[in-house]
Amino acid sequence: MKRALVISGGGSKGAFAVGVLKQLFHIFPNLDFDIFVGSSAGSLVVSLAALNQMDTLSEIYSTISNDNLFIEGNIVDKLGDTSLFDVTPAWNLIQNKYPDQAYDQLQASGKKVFLTTVCLQTNELNVFTNDALSIKPGNYKVVQTLDANHYRRALLASCCEPVFMQPIQIARNVAGAAHPEYQYVDGGVLKYVGIEMAIDAGATEIFTILLSPDKSTLVKDQFTNLMSILGETVDILTSSVGKTDVAITDQYAAALKYIDDVKTKMKMAGIDENDIKNYFTLPTANIFQDKEPIKIFKIRPDDYLGGGPGGLTFDPSEMQGMMAKGITAFNQFAANLPSGDVTWV
Repeated sequence: MKRALVISGGGSKGAFAVGVLKQLFHIFPNLDFDIFVGSSAGSLVVSLAALNQMDTLSEIYSTISNDNLFIEGNIVDKLGDTSLFDVTPAWNLIQNKYPDQAYDQLQASGKKVFLTTVCLQTNELNVFTNDALSIKPGNYKVVQTLDANHYRRALLASCCEPVFMQPIQIARNVAGAAHPEYQYVDGGVLKYVGIEMAIDAGATEIFTILLSPDKSTLVKDQFTNLMSILGETVDILTSSVGKTDVAITDQYAAALKYIDDVKTKMKMAGIDENDIKNYFTLPTANIFQDKEPIKIFKIRPDDYLGGGPGGLTFDPSEMQGMMAKGITAFNQFAANLPSGDVTWV
């Protein structure tokens, strides 16, 4: 059995995920994950969570502000540029919190981390990982990280919301040729939550943290400037992508359970196991072939967390409140979980 941790995008709302994980590891200190998948803010959280750097995550999401992540420019002056913000401070933060030793530790741990990005040149979802051989890719490209700096650049790209933050150039190999001109942005543009990657990497128990509520949020105030309208548009886009991501994977999990229940019923009826296997083996490839049932557990906030449009407001006090909500959300999740429904050890 392989267990995965999957965290969605959400900018400053990543503080909610940190609160969930703090409480999870407090109550279940021996819990371990094999696979980590992150989109946008989720990429930063899983990168450090895979190394058990919960104190670092708590520090980041309780102290950083916008000035620690990007330099805001005059929108008129930026019209001919690639972004409204300069993410040099964010790059410095990632270099500081994820040094070469962290990548070496990740490689030695055997844990698999997957970071979603979108390549502007190919319009494809690209998933950077420290172990490309551990996943059978679906409708996306898998890119092996070559060293610590390559990983850090992929991490930065995964967090960079297009238009607000500049695309990140990352050299990758295509048919043996380097393409350093390729530009990558936030994976949340196409994949808000990477449950699909966890499944493709062989996970059968998937713990998912989503940074948006299951219901639409009514915004009572009017949007009075370009930045707020643009940020809200990003939120609408990612919310729509997220609903599709979750719905598709829920249907996939339900189909696998149905197939497994049918197999069990056939076995109880006295049909030989080899015959059952033959009945469910087809000459053409299909997504359900030889797949075990999977469990997908989701934790998400009940209401809008804050963080401003696009999650681009990093206010330490507000993020501390998000962490507290994450702790409460996990407690509610654990209290309502049927006994034996998760193989936590």
